[in-house]
Amino acid sequence: MIERYCAEEVIEACQDYLREEDRCALGLPVTCHKGRLAGKGSKGRKTFIDKEYTQVEEAHSCVLQYLTMMEPFIEKHNALIRAENPWRSEQWIVREQKHLFGKWLREQDILEGEIAMEQTSWRLAVGRSSQVTSWQTYDVNGYTFYTKVKDQKSVPPNSGVRIENVDAFGEVHTHYGFIEDIWELDYRPDIQITMFWCQWVKPPRGIEVEKFGLTRVNLDNVGYKDHMWVSATCVAQVLYYADPKNPKRHVVISGNRGS
Repeated sequence: MIERYCAEEVIEACQDYLREEDRCALGLPVTCHKGRLAGKGSKGRKTFIDKEYTQVEEAHSCVLQYLTMMEPFIEKHNALIRAENPWRSEQWIVREQKHLFGKWLREQDILEGEIAMEQTSWRLAVGRSSQVTSWQTYDVNGYTFYTKVKDQKSVPPNSGVRIENVDAFGEVHTHYGFIEDIWELDYRPDIQITMFWCQWVKPPRGIEVEKFGLTRVNLDNVGYKDHMWVSATCVAQVLYYADPKNPKRHVVISGNRGS
């Protein structure tokens, strides 16, 4: 069995290595995710206007936190908040920074510039359009993700997600959840950023990790109401299968990238 497993691993590695034209010549299937590693909606497209701007503003704030080009601005903003609130905890400072960052960034008078990074920084600082494109199916990083509503009609389920983050003390945490909505934010004229609106399982009671590594979650025990948006490029797909011994628990299985 071990030899067979190793052989399958080698074959999969070779298939990943082959160029697309080589795969066609050998009769191997071309990935259905071609051209979609950076992200592309595929089904259930809708366009609407967020007239009150509240939900778009919340998603936009999370966009800024995920982009590397924003790190110098985030560090500067964090330093200002710490200086003004020396008695506050690190957790409070991080939460306050996320809440105020979009407004603070708009007040920095960032110039549009001539190079692409400067122009992108300026557009992000100016802010997003109130127009939103939503999807029920989205392809990114080799995975096909569904919203939970779309998932009710599919087998296997594709709305499960996993993400890892590092807290202020350098500790790595793994979070499990499922996608409620998929939004593509418009930073005109040619920048669109996709975010997943997710429900996240709340530890420790919602997540159980056995000594052999098997993870079970309670999908009804959700939390993190202030951190529901996540970049579509930052998550991995997981599948949830009901535990026959405990109907309130689901076993977590890593999703497979499309081939």
